[in-house]
Amino acid sequence: MTAGERRMISLLVVLSAISGGALMTQALLGKQSALNRRQQTLELRRVESQAMLQESALWNARIDWMNANQPGMSSENQASQELLESLLAAAAVGKLTVQKKQLHEAVHTPFYHEIGVTLSLTGDLPDVFRWLHGMLTPESFHLVSVLKIMPDAENAAQVSVTTRINRRYAPALTTNEPAEQEAKS
Repeated sequence: MTAGERRMISLLVVLSAISGGALMTQALLGKQSALNRRQQTLELRRVESQAMLQESALWNARIDWMNANQPGMSSENQASQELLESLLAAAAVGKLTVQKKQLHEAVHTPFYHEIGVTLSLTGDLPDVFRWLHGMLTPESFHLVSVLKIMPDAENAAQVSVTTRINRRYAPALTTNEPAEQEAKS
């Protein structure tokens, strides 16, 4: 091998080492960046967890209140009728005219049962908001899932409202008493 060939091979080895080092550095920097993102995510989760633990007494109190106050549903028909009657009575007291009413099918989830009524009514805007405000107390377990307020085409002083008001009931809880009694037998 000549001296020129040796220099060429040495140069290739040095360039290969530099290129390899650059590629390794780039890969390690990418891994470091991924580890930094992971660390930030874990830190955020830790802060959120601490906040949740600090609020646990509040949420336990809310759950206790919910369990003590949320009504149970004896039958869907009776619950729907009671909701409709209470909404119509409150609308009459609030000087609102009911144009249309529609009962909805009940929704059942593991956490609550929900019935709903859609009402179309007209009245003065302050009366509508007073009526809605009266319906949405925490103790009533009512919620508004749809609310559309439009100026009345025939009377500029009034508004037409279409709203769906739902009421949530406690789910039917089952116990393991029969299973426990069978296990003891």
